[in-house]
Amino acid sequence: MDLRALKTFEACARLGHFLKAAEELQYAPSTVTLQIQRLEADLGASLFLRDGKRMIVTEAGRWLQQEAAALLKSIGTMRQTVSDIAAGESGSVRFAAIEPVASQQLAAVVADFCMKRPDVDVSMEVSGSRSIAERVRDGELDFGICSAPPAALLLEFEPLIEERLGVMLRKSHPLAGRDRIEARDLAGHAVLVKEPTCIYRELWDKAIGPTGRDRIACREVGSFYVIQRMVKAGFGIGIVPMYSGLEQDGSLSIRPLADLEPVVQVGLASRTKPLLGKAALSLMEAVRGIGEPVPNAG
Repeated sequence: MDLRALKTFEACARLGHFLKAAEELQYAPSTVTLQIQRLEADLGASLFLRDGKRMIVTEAGRWLQQEAAALLKSIGTMRQTVSDIAAGESGSVRFAAIEPVASQQLAAVVADFCMKRPDVDVSMEVSGSRSIAERVRDGELDFGICSAPPAALLLEFEPLIEERLGVMLRKSHPLAGRDRIEARDLAGHAVLVKEPTCIYRELWDKAIGPTGRDRIACREVGSFYVIQRMVKAGFGIGIVPMYSGLEQDGSLSIRPLADLEPVVQVGLASRTKPLLGKAALSLMEAVRGIGEPVPNAG
């Protein structure tokens, strides 16, 4: 069944006249007549009866008119949706990011993107670097914001920011008044760190080495927010990335470690760009804005 003939039939049935349908479709009247004849021959049924100058739709024609109208509307919607997806104005984007980058830097970027492109379905998850990289490799995520993925995953990685670990303390803590805080100063204090699979925990363990791990008593906490709350409540000190946003109500302070330089690069991990949709590429471009300098604590 020729889609153009079906469109011609719908116009004829709706307007009740072949000539009016020809004018609307900008066809020659003979073209309209030929298309209707071919459609009737293809279906083996008469779709119109002539009553003087009027064209009356038959019973079979009335049923086909309803179906054709619905089909043509659906096709129009499909065309528009495909066009919008190609332009990045529709479609879906699924990505994940590590904390605290997700809450401290990405939340505002994603909110702005969603307001500008309300028809794009954006799904943002928070996870660890290893999991993010593997899911990007498997195609479950369009891209991720994480530390550099292993070379074996064959992902593209674009560094955006360089994060440094610091020490989170209450401003009333004895160490908060020191000009310098060194790793050895943490001995005897309850030090709150993330779980072993977290890139920031890996960075901490690498920075202090086996000797430091023997001297400093660490307690594992699976959330930077919980670390923040525990420090504010007066229990221990936290090892966290240096974000001023983590300093709560002016009661906390994040200080650098004078004798250590624990630094990690965080950036965009993705498969090859041709595999990504326009909306995903547009959101990635917006995310690149976090690579600009931001005020840090310390």
